[in-house]
Amino acid sequence: MVANWEARIQKARERREKQLPDEYRIPAEKLPGDDVKDVSRFPYESGLMNKKELEITDTSVADIMANIANKQWKAEDVARSFCKRAAYAHQLVNCLTEMMFEQAISRAKELDEYYEREGKLFGPLHGLPISIKDQHNIKGAAISVGYSKWSQDISPFDSALVSMLRDLGAVIYCKTTGPLANMSTETETRLWGLTTNPKNRDLGVGGSSGGEGALLNFGGSPVGMGSDIGGSVRFPSAFNGLYALRASANRIPIAGTRSGLAGQAHIKAVIGPMTRDVESLEYITRVILDNNPTAYDFDCMPTPWREPHLAQKLSFGIMRFDGTCRVTPPVERAMNMTVQALRDAGHEVIEWEGIDVPEMVRCVSTFFAADGGKFVDENLEDEPLPQALEWLSAQAKDIPSSKIWELQRTRAEIEKKTIQQWKDSKNQTSTGRPIDGLISPVSFVPSHPHHSPTYLGYTAYWNAMDWPSVSFPVTTVDQELDQTPQDFVPISNQEKELWDTYKVSECKDGFVGLQLTCPKYQDETAITLAKTVASVLNK
Repeated sequence: MVANWEARIQKARERREKQLPDEYRIPAEKLPGDDVKDVSRFPYESGLMNKKELEITDTSVADIMANIANKQWKAEDVARSFCKRAAYAHQLVNCLTEMMFEQAISRAKELDEYYEREGKLFGPLHGLPISIKDQHNIKGAAISVGYSKWSQDISPFDSALVSMLRDLGAVIYCKTTGPLANMSTETETRLWGLTTNPKNRDLGVGGSSGGEGALLNFGGSPVGMGSDIGGSVRFPSAFNGLYALRASANRIPIAGTRSGLAGQAHIKAVIGPMTRDVESLEYITRVILDNNPTAYDFDCMPTPWREPHLAQKLSFGIMRFDGTCRVTPPVERAMNMTVQALRDAGHEVIEWEGIDVPEMVRCVSTFFAADGGKFVDENLEDEPLPQALEWLSAQAKDIPSSKIWELQRTRAEIEKKTIQQWKDSKNQTSTGRPIDGLISPVSFVPSHPHHSPTYLGYTAYWNAMDWPSVSFPVTTVDQELDQTPQDFVPISNQEKELWDTYKVSECKDGFVGLQLTCPKYQDETAITLAKTVASVLNK
């Protein structure tokens, strides 16, 4: 007998399967077998995408906008190209929950007609396809956040960000996968299955915005809208060779999204744009901030993009170790590469030691499970808890308000010390100014095999502070350079358990990314500094 949760899943998957147009289905003779791990070259080698479609889907956001504006491309052509490549991505790595291709193409046609009729663009994102994480309400689309219980829920309205993007001319064409409740770095649910990495399908894509990470990695989107509450855009970006902004709270509209842990307000979830190049990240963030996000989400600050004015010689901090788990060789090498590139370019890098990182992470994890796991349990209904959320069940304990207050005092004290540490860094720099930005790992490992344990210490710390961070790609795993040192001795059982899962041979072609963090509300500075880092790394 089929359980109720299994029946719900079957129904949801049948619905999704019907959304895939026949014209975008990969012919059986061209479908890579399970033994083919790297499918990232499929759009180029399959012969299923023509030269123009490849050119469009390989183009940065600014150039897409320019080509539409000068009428080299129609919005319809752009929409069709990305819908096609996204469909191929989904069939190969399982990254979509909703395919709204027909509606997107219809919307693109309307935009082309508007341009011809009015002689002007509809808005600053006229015709730009944007993929969006499942948690956003999109009128007429299902919204599950990984719960089979919610899989038949159809949104009656658009989220604030979806409304804003549409008013600016964007074309929303698909929703992407995430883990149950958006609370894991492994993008897998019983509802939708496992999302895999296009570069090596044996590797994870990170989470919780893993569907966006996989889709962008494959080239199926120019901009993805993820979210971040503990590292949820930074892990997928680091594991897929992308750029992403973990924005400060109340900069980008989040109203009208569905929370997987409704009521948890101690750590704020934020929207995070994800792109394949840093210029596109700047472009989309600038447009959102400059177009009155407060009109769509009253909690948003009425603060447009503020152009940073930075010195020619910049000072960076580098945090190599958080006090709990040292990074594995490829991540250490990425940090060394970044530091050397910055110094070679004439910038300064000083060492930074995080203050009470393990204690801050303990606060965060306690906040996430402070209801004793009641919300998740109630909404799972008869569905078993997935493996990826066993950590939440293990920590779940109904915490009294007195304990919450105590944790908030601890969090505030660590934040106070860190702010002072940032100010005092002027005593270490040669410029006499505090550091401009802080570079640190996203994860202690690169892209790694599915169901391997991960650790949020390097990312969740900044969620607790609500400081903006930009993740950026550095390198990929090298089978010779990234072997585990023979003299490695773990400092704790936790570090041993984490490091025991790292085997360089199992991380073939894995991406390695880092993050750059600035004080609260300095999102523009973080992006601008990331552009500097990208330029020196790419020399």
